[in-house]
Amino acid sequence: MKKFNIYIIFLSAILILASCSDWLDVQPSTEKDRADLVESADGYKKMLYGTYINLTSPTLYGGNLTYGLLASLGRDYVKDLSYVSWVHYNYGDDFRSSYFDPIWSTMYNNIANVNSILADIDEHKASFRQGEYELVAGEAYAERAFMHFDLLRMFAPNYVGNEDAIAIPYITSYEAARHVHQTAREVMKRVMEDLDQAENLLKAGNDPLINSLQEITYKGGDTFTANRQYHFNYWAVEALKARVYLYMGDKANALKYAQAVISNAPFTWTPESVISSGDKVFQSEMIFGLDVPELPNYYEANFTSENFVLAEMGWSSYNVYSLNIFEDANDYRYLYLLTNDKNGNLQALPSKLKQDVGSSKTMKKQTIPLIRLGEMYLIAAECQAESNPAEAIQLLRTLKKNRGYFASDAGVAEGSDANAINDYVRREMRKETYSEGQFWFYLKRTDSASVPNFSAWSPTTPVQLSVYTFAIPEMEKEYGAIPSTDKKEDGKAN
Repeated sequence: MKKFNIYIIFLSAILILASCSDWLDVQPSTEKDRADLVESADGYKKMLYGTYINLTSPTLYGGNLTYGLLASLGRDYVKDLSYVSWVHYNYGDDFRSSYFDPIWSTMYNNIANVNSILADIDEHKASFRQGEYELVAGEAYAERAFMHFDLLRMFAPNYVGNEDAIAIPYITSYEAARHVHQTAREVMKRVMEDLDQAENLLKAGNDPLINSLQEITYKGGDTFTANRQYHFNYWAVEALKARVYLYMGDKANALKYAQAVISNAPFTWTPESVISSGDKVFQSEMIFGLDVPELPNYYEANFTSENFVLAEMGWSSYNVYSLNIFEDANDYRYLYLLTNDKNGNLQALPSKLKQDVGSSKTMKKQTIPLIRLGEMYLIAAECQAESNPAEAIQLLRTLKKNRGYFASDAGVAEGSDANAINDYVRREMRKETYSEGQFWFYLKRTDSASVPNFSAWSPTTPVQLSVYTFAIPEMEKEYGAIPSTDKKEDGKAN
């Protein structure tokens, strides 16, 4: 058997200068190149920027893990019905090799790149200006936790009830090696340890976003501390903690961190006037997102009537079936984030990722949001559905009123019980994260036995819970270090 895991290897990142939009390729093809980079603060910053650009790959958050695969599996829309087998979750070999395997390998390669930053950054603290070491290291720890968490959500069963099942490896080195797969509980413990490290470092480094939003500029400025919403900032760590704790079933801590963001973070609701002017990602609410330079090209290539028609009555009237999802014609997400197809077929296409902003100073034109303020309200509402339904109702109303629901109750009935509140949360989660992939993870976390269907006459379709767990690559099964669950006579695992 080979003595290394061929899926988990160190690949050099695309390294970039401080401006997020003017990244310069610097390929460290050898260990000597890396050694040169880690001698300076600028070298570490370049390596960190390289890990962010890797996340924008179409294999990861520039496609599959946002508007592409995950949004399609979550039935945000019908992605090219010629792929009937996987539209109905029949993941064949070709599908797995085209989607699951590249996600696994690309994510772990980028984890190795992050680990190459953390390997010896502590030895070079003196090369950083005040506060910058803490920001670079803090972002790296947060990014490592973020990637492992999403790998766990994709390649292991739902956490609650499967805490001690063998899951994925949590890797903290960049050398080529066989890394042991750990239990889900162990993985989540490591996720939280990295997030705690990130939280402490970013606070110690006085992350500029802690107290106020910055103006987002297309050029990104000439300092590392510009455009913090496009870095793993302090509030992104707090928000990710809320997401992670909720996935673990720890509602008390999920609520704690969601409330911290709601009450203390500088993010503000985006007014209709700004949305109607072209800010379709609601910039002032975005806690963390990516600048994807190729996004305009991805949008034009993918969002046609043949590829991304909205689910539910996908061959009927634009108004009828899109309102089946968005419920109210005043909803800003309905008014400004949908468009008719180019062929005049009255089919609704998502236009969230088509940024039509005239001034480059108001927002970036290539943004894919990964964590947003609205999700924090939904987490806080779900966590209080039973313990404090009145507060949950107010949270839902606040969100919906800032989405254009003008009725006094914003469409959330007074006296709603926990079941009704959770139903509101489900519907709002879908609308709030449309084309972002998070609704798929919501369905998995809640063990949903049904997904939205393609017809309003049959609004849901049943699924097996196994469809929510992606297959680990065959090469990883063969050459990886996956502990056996079989028991020997002495009671020890193989």
